[in-house]
Amino acid sequence: MRAPLSTLLETMESRVPPALFAVDLIECMRLLELDPTAITAAFGAALRRAGATIVEQLSHTFSGAGLTCVFILSESHAVLHTWPETGTVNIDIFSCSTRLRSLEAIEELRGTFGALHVTIQEISHTDGHSRPSHGRR
Repeated sequence: MRAPLSTLLETMESRVPPALFAVDLIECMRLLELDPTAITAAFGAALRRAGATIVEQLSHTFSGAGLTCVFILSESHAVLHTWPETGTVNIDIFSCSTRLRSLEAIEELRGTFGALHVTIQEISHTDGHSRPSHGRR
């Protein structure tokens, strides 16, 4: 049985080559004002507003140091690490869906943490939904 054309088009429109956004938020002026619960909540809220569907979350606060927060998403995953001693936040957002607008989440988090500098690397990955075309069958 073949899938209806509307289902195929919807699937094609929501699938993009997987991409990882690796982000450094530097000189975060508001980082020390936020406790781990507030940081986790802000990360989740930014992801949701950017279209993510959160399936599971796990956070760990390091004694006298930072926080690592992992969200498993329907679209893939997102990870945040804080370094309060240097005012740095590292974020990785991996997605293969157009539903998740990663750059919107990054911009919101830049504002939340008051980052004076931002670096973003976009790294493409092979699409696991299709067979690689390496001349093999």
